[in-house]
Order: sequence, then structure tokens, then C-alpha cells
Amino acid sequence: MNRQSKFFTQILDLIMKKILPLLFCLLLNSKVFGHDPASEMATAAENFLASLKDAKKKKAFFPFHHKERENWHFFPGSFVSPNGRMGLAIKEMDSVQRTLAQTLLSTALSHRGQIEASTVILLEQILYEKEGREMRNPDLYHYAVFGKPDKAGTWGWRFEGHHLSLNFSLVNGRIFSVTPSFFGASPAKVSEGKHKGLRVLREEETKAFKFIKSLSPPQKKMAILSSKAPREIFSGQDNTVHASTFLPAQGLPITKMNSRQKGWLREVVQVYAAKHRPQSIKQIVQKKPLLHPTKTFFAWAGGLTPEAGHYYRIQTPDFLFEYANTQNNVNHVHAVWRDFKGDFGRDLLADHYRKDHAKEKDWVSMFDGETLKGWKPNEDEDSFSVRNGCIVANAPGRCHLFYQAEKPFQNFEFKAEVMTLPHSNAGVYFHTRFQDEGWPKAGFECQVNNTYHDPKKTASIYGVADCLEAPANDDEWFNLYIKVVGKRVITKVNEKTIVDWTQPADWKRGGNFERILGEGTFALQGHDPDSTVLFRNLFVKRLP
Repeated sequence: MNRQSKFFTQILDLIMKKILPLLFCLLLNSKVFGHDPASEMATAAENFLASLKDAKKKKAFFPFHHKERENWHFFPGSFVSPNGRMGLAIKEMDSVQRTLAQTLLSTALSHRGQIEASTVILLEQILYEKEGREMRNPDLYHYAVFGKPDKAGTWGWRFEGHHLSLNFSLVNGRIFSVTPSFFGASPAKVSEGKHKGLRVLREEETKAFKFIKSLSPPQKKMAILSSKAPREIFSGQDNTVHASTFLPAQGLPITKMNSRQKGWLREVVQVYAAKHRPQSIKQIVQKKPLLHPTKTFFAWAGGLTPEAGHYYRIQTPDFLFEYANTQNNVNHVHAVWRDFKGDFGRDLLADHYRKDHAKEKDWVSMFDGETLKGWKPNEDEDSFSVRNGCIVANAPGRCHLFYQAEKPFQNFEFKAEVMTLPHSNAGVYFHTRFQDEGWPKAGFECQVNNTYHDPKKTASIYGVADCLEAPANDDEWFNLYIKVVGKRVITKVNEKTIVDWTQPADWKRGGNFERILGEGTFALQGHDPDSTVLFRNLFVKRLP
């Protein structure tokens, strides 16, 4: 048998013994799937969760707004702090549960994506057999579902382990996001053993080399930023990558490419997108193209041969495609697709919430998701900032952010999504008015505090009607609701009533603080430098 025949025999053996058993049900199920991946995902996720008993389900299922949804990693689980990777691991599943989990994965990935994901896992098996370390166990890949799977609802899920992180966010029966989408490989090319010659993530490299080699000397001068490649992708595994804070758009602009080069660049990008089902990608690119026609840049660093460390990124106002192969003697690949505005569906979810609330009669948005327009801080304007579509309260000492309305509010409904970081304190004042400094003297404070040492917890009307047990958890988004009609105040957290208080007829204004229902505006509280609270999707409705 010649060398070529032997090589193909080894590859066939690999496919038959390792990859095919893993993919059998995936490919079988994908053949019966239609053209609605969101609906198929919901059905597959429901079936998977239904197969789990309480202990396993607790590991696999999280509320949609749980912080873990954006806590993605591509390191081995033992490197993920503080408690390792969350979700239900394959090794904890029985054969039926494994089949159902694999079916869920098949609803998200194309045949090509399924094969690449399976081969990445196979590389762990190769290293596991070689090194014997548990961190290389190929069954240490985890499934996590966020929110109740619903063909018309808002939910998401993740499949993740070493060198794989696949994240999906769905709203109203539509796939809003498939990013971050990370594939890695170590080794990228197997150099010994029975799998010698196996190569993973080949096209991300070969098509990029095809493109860079097509450039003229002046084009290369613009595209190549450095002769030395960075050790790692710059976006890392941060849960947020924003165009405004990431590296500036550098390199060769698409406007300096000829039509053939534009086509080859498009081929590079398609390698990343083609791992996902085309119906999903079609839904995503309806609002923003993978390549912007005038604001796309290609940047390269490192050598111009595969043997030398190399790096590239393709950057648009919306998307980032980033690749690095420098480690382990240029045999360790990291390739990621990020959405500057919409990783985990952030931008589209925010837009959805705004439109959804706008449909509700008389509800008015108090926050545009990008600026503090319509708000005025008093003591320290740096105490409040906008990040990731949220108002972030983190004051050096004390500060309040007052809502600027044309006329005061008397009877109203107010609602917002709020998240407290551990041991943080804030509040939402109502019937208050602007003042240059100090604690607001007018109005009442709806407390925001889940674990701060103050015994008065979230949704208390501070000092008036106090709740001593936190109705929500830190690091999780919760819905805060306040309603005032006449002399009655109602507060709710996640639709559960916390306070229902009516101001007595003989109620006194108080001394230094005018705690009495009347009219005024709203104010968000920044408490102290160790206290961080986030607010988003703030709405108010005037009542008669």
C-alpha cells in the first residue's frame, strides 16, 4: 500500500470508528428538519430537558437573564473560575440524554459545522489518550439552556467545552444571535499516531492565505500591521466586545480591493458563517451584512507562510472575525466570530424590548440604550455611565441621576430591568425633584438591595414599608415595578407584589425629608464605590 492510500485508509478508519457514531443521530435528525431552525431548536431543547431528572435539570437549566448566559469560555473546564464550567456535561448523561443533546446541536449547525465540532472533540480524545489528564476528557462538553424553550418565546442555549463555545439567542421564534461562535484546535494538524494527517479548521487558514497572497505590494503594505503575530486573538473570551473600545479598524479597506479580492474575502467570512445552518444566518444578516460594502477592513500580522505564526482579523462596524495560529509551533488555532453590538443577541433584544413596550398603550421609554439623554446627574457625573445598553450606577461616594420630564408625574406605572452585583445598594426615587447634592429630600425611595448589609431589601419603600427578605438574586436581571395611584403605592419584583402601602390620612411630611406622595420625577441612586447596579429597559406610563 502506497503512502497516499495508507493515509486515506487511516482517515476512513477515523471517520468510521470515531466521528460517525457521534454524528449518526445528528445527521439523521437534520435530514428530517425543515427550514425553521428556531422552532426545531425549541422542540429539541424541550425534549432534552424533559429527559432530565431534578439534579441534572438543575445543572442544565437557568433563567434567561442569568449571568451565566454570557459567561462563555473556550479554556478547559479546570481553568474556568471559580466553579468550573457550568451546564450539564456529556459524561453525566445516559445514552438517551446524549442522543437528545446531540439532536439539539444538530438543529443549530450545518453538516460541516457538526463535523468540525465533532472533530474538535476528537482532538480532545487524542490528547486524553496521550496525556491521561481528566481535563482532556472528551465528555467534558456541557449543555446549558437559558429560559423556557418556546417556539414563540425568548430563550437561549449553549454548547461549550475546550475549544468550542456555541451560543444561541432566540426571540419570538427567530434566531437573533449565534455569537460568540468559537472553534479552536490543538493540534490543528495531527503529526503522529493513527490519526496522523488529520487537520482541523483548514479553510479559515487556506482561504485567508489565498486572499493575502492576491494583494499587490501597496495593498500588502496597508494590510500587514506587523511582521510578528500576536500570541492570541485580541477579543479573547471577554463577554463584551464593542467597536468603540476594541482595536480601531485597521488594515486594508474593502474600498481598496478589486472585485475578485472582495469575492475571496467573502469566502473567508463564509467559512465562519457556514458552520451554522444557512436558515439561521439568513435571519441574522437581514439587518446587517457580514461584510459592510464600504467599512470593512482586513488586517494581518505575522508571516506569509503557514509555517510562520500568523494572525488576521476582518472587522466591520457590526462584526469581527478573528483568527490566530501562533502557539505550539504554529499548530494551535483559535478562530472566533463576534458581534460588536449583538453578542448573545444584546442589541436585537434591546430593540425588541423597546418595540414590544412601545406597542403597549401610553408606555414611554425613559432610556435610549446608548446615552444618558433625558437624565441629569447631581454630585458626580462620572457616577453613571452607559455600557452594553445599560445604565450603570457606580458612584465614588453618592450621586443621583434625575429623569428630566416636561411635567411632573403624579399617578404612574414604572418598570425596569435591574441587576445588582454582590453587596451592592441603589434605589429608584419617585415623586422627587432635582437637587445639587445630598440624599433627595423630596419623594420616596424604592430600595434596590439584595445582599448589601442594609436589612431593607429590594422593592421596600425605604423606611416606610420595608421588606427584610431579598426577592431577587445578585448577578441576575429582575423586573422592578412601581405603581402610584392617589395615596397607594405598589411595588413588584418579577410580577410578585412586595409592597402594597397606602399613605395614612394623617401622614406627616417629615423633617429634613419630605416623604409624602404628591408629584415629581424619578431618580436613580449611585450609592458608593463598592456598589454597582445596572438598569435597562426603563419605561413609565402616566395614569389618570
